[in-house]
This record gives sequence, C-alpha cells and structure tokens, in this order.
Amino acid sequence: MKRVRVLVVEDSAFMRRIIGDIIRDHPDLEVAATAKDGVDALKKIKECRPDVVTMDLEMPRMDGIQTLRHIVAETPLPVIMLSSHTRVGSESTLKALDAGAVDFISKPSMSASVSRDDSVEELKNVLPQKIIAASMARVNLISAEKPAAYKAGQQAASYAGRRETADLIIAIGASTGGPKALEAVFKGLPPDFPAAVMLSQHMPPGFTLSFAQRLDLLSPLKVKEAANGDPLLKGQALVAPGGYHLAAKKNAVYLDSGPRVNFVRPSIDVMLESLAGCEQKIVVVIMTGMGKDGAAGTASLKKKKNDTVVIVQDPSTALIPSMPAALIKNGLCDVQASVERLAVEIDRYARMFCR
Repeated sequence: MKRVRVLVVEDSAFMRRIIGDIIRDHPDLEVAATAKDGVDALKKIKECRPDVVTMDLEMPRMDGIQTLRHIVAETPLPVIMLSSHTRVGSESTLKALDAGAVDFISKPSMSASVSRDDSVEELKNVLPQKIIAASMARVNLISAEKPAAYKAGQQAASYAGRRETADLIIAIGASTGGPKALEAVFKGLPPDFPAAVMLSQHMPPGFTLSFAQRLDLLSPLKVKEAANGDPLLKGQALVAPGGYHLAAKKNAVYLDSGPRVNFVRPSIDVMLESLAGCEQKIVVVIMTGMGKDGAAGTASLKKKKNDTVVIVQDPSTALIPSMPAALIKNGLCDVQASVERLAVEIDRYARMFCR
C-alpha cells in the first residue's frame, strides 16, 4: 500500500514536531514536508504534491481559511483543519468547513505537560484515522459555496413552537463530510415538518453547540444541542453533544458518557439501538462518513421494528462513501438519494407515517 504523503502546516515549531512525529509513527503515513504559515504552505504544495494537508487555523501572514480558499481554487486537495476548543475556534472551524475543508480535529493544549496531556493522546489516536479517511475523499465534491440563512428575523409557522410530542423519529447519522451535507438537508426540510429529529454527527466536544446553532439558523426547524430529558417534539432536531452518545427512551432523550463505540462518541449505533424500545415509528438516515458506524444499529433496529425505513445518501454524492455503502452492502437500505434529494425523501416518508 502506498503511504499517504502529508503536508503539515503549523506556525508553532513545537506543534509541528508533535504532529510530524504522530504521522511518522504510523506505517501508512509519511511527512511530505512542513510549512510554518499559509504562504509557505502554498509554495510547498507546488513543490512536493502532498496527498493530504493538515493545517492550523491561526497563522501569521496568511491564516488557515485564506490558505484553504487558495488550495480549493488552485490545487484541490483534502485539508484537515486543526482548531482550538474555544468558541471562536469552533466558529472558525465551521467557516473552514464551508470554505472546503474535508474535516477538522481539536488541537492539544500548549501546556508544560503537553507530552502527558490527554488531548495529545487523543490526537495520536484520531489524527492518523482522519488523514487516511481524507486521502479517500472525493475532492471533486468539495465546494466553497456558503448557504444562505433561512431565519432572517422571523420564522415561518411551524411545529417548533407548539411543543407537540412526535409520533415519528428521524434518526440521522453522519461523519466526515457530514456538516456541509447536513446543511443541505436541514435547509430542505419544510416548516411544518411533522417529526422529531435526532442527529449523531461525529464531532468532538466544544464544537457541537456552534454546529447546532448554525443548523438552527439555516433551517425552518428548531435545532439545538441535546440535553438530558429534552422531549422529542415535532419540528425539533436534537444534536448529540460531542463526547456523549445520544439515546432515546419513550418521549425524551438522554446523554450517555459510556465507552466509545466504533472508536467514536457519539456513536450512531448507540442512538439506533436505543430507538428499538421507543413506541414511535423510525426513519433512519445514514450519510457520508468513514467506517461503518450505523450498520449494526440499523440491522438491530430493523429486526426489532420491521416497519423501520432506512434512507442512505447515494455513495456517489458522499465525500466519504463508506458508511452509506456499508448499509447497501448488507441489504439494509430501502431508499438511496443524492444529498440534494435527501430532504425530499425524508419529508415524503414523514408525511406517509404521520397521516
């Protein structure tokens, strides 16, 4: 197997060393070059032709988002952003995903004990996986288009303010490439959408609040980061907080800080398996992502609730097709739809079940 060649872009020499060492320690990866800022990065891309770029958001001369826009326009490559846990960092990360980044990862803290920091261990575990996933991304599907906000001062009449308990749950799972694809789905759902939505998007702590707020701005639905005991209401979407599994019991959700499943928390499988005990009808939606999270949970749910409908994003429209392809391979898919058609199919089945 050819090793994935990575350009490491980071203004801190200390962090360049940490990231470079993690990459060199992995048998399937190699450091093609390092760069200290965006200007240097654009030069190194032309010189060494890397497969993947890891890039800090905050750099002198040319910051990460400016550099990313140049890469998308001039030499399209999969780019993984490294971001801080701060509110400003999470908002900048979402801007980077809009600008064409494939994925992002949290930076470890710059403390004296950084070599023993749990966040460094997390980086060692997660960064190689994300680089390998990014190397498989379809860069022809990356665009830098920015969606317009739906809520410009007032919201159309919807279920969101009525607090009606839902008879149908739409359970959505996504990973790499998900944030941008989910924006398209949530924009496409109508104001009178008659179901509750649970969303498990693979995302670390510190970023899901900003992501939920962004979806809320773009969608006619009420979208919020889930909290223990939140009711499952028509016209409301609950986003799994980073670091917690999102699960359901009867008419409400709860957060589970149990072990990672499929190396992630939140896990789509955990969410789906919890829905087997709910009285509501279920529509499962599996979207872009690396791996097979959601496949086992869907199989278990369909055995226990045989009227469950499963919609998957057409793999040809997914930045990373592995997750939807796993369901298709296992015969668990009822409907395939392009990312542009997912909202239409979700709404169609919602109205069919909620007549």
